[in-house]
Amino acid sequence: MIQKAHPALLPPQDVGDTVETLMLHPVIKAFLCGSISGTCSTLLFQPLDLLKTRLQTLRPSNQGSRRIGMLAVLLKVVRTESLLGLWRGMSPSIVRCVPGVGIYFGTLYSSKQYFLRGHPPTALESVILGMGSRSVAGICMSPITVIKTRYESGKYGYESIYAALRSIYRSEGHRGLFSGLTATLLRDAPFSGIYLMFYSQTKNIVLHELWATWLLPRWRPPGPPQNSDGSNGMGSL
Repeated sequence: MIQKAHPALLPPQDVGDTVETLMLHPVIKAFLCGSISGTCSTLLFQPLDLLKTRLQTLRPSNQGSRRIGMLAVLLKVVRTESLLGLWRGMSPSIVRCVPGVGIYFGTLYSSKQYFLRGHPPTALESVILGMGSRSVAGICMSPITVIKTRYESGKYGYESIYAALRSIYRSEGHRGLFSGLTATLLRDAPFSGIYLMFYSQTKNIVLHELWATWLLPRWRPPGPPQNSDGSNGMGSL
């Protein structure tokens, strides 16, 4: 029997076109740009995030003892854990921020296209969009946020992110992976909504004023037609 050769599902050229189409999709672009910006911000500000966590988890040793400031904690970390100790917890921070910021921008763009249909958001719409997008990203990345905080505190000896996830789930259940979610959303969602509202409104005002400044000096009301010698013909009257 002669068997008919089945054609490939997608020719190589079609596969390349499909991949190129996906890469050019605005949601994919928003996700990738958000992920890159999240990586850069994490690399730059991880030491400050670690110091914040250490200060928040400090326990006062004696009553009336002197308050420990950020500089003292910084020097202690550098002295006991070396300079690279300021970037402790970098792995969960990257795992959280890279997809987290990407999810935020991807959700924000999709929500704008679906609900606003292309028109610029009002102040209230900006607040709602920012809060909704940040809530989606916060819920998705809550387990990694818990691990990141525990890494930075220096009180847990997890071997890896997977080991931390397994340990928390076994000892605390799924609630342990989402511990502090309510407080996180109450902090991040309003912040993102207010931030997006001020950003959108300020951008609209600045762009409007820039266009007005650029166009008005160049606009002249139409005058009477001029003769070939440059006169407007009024001298002969």
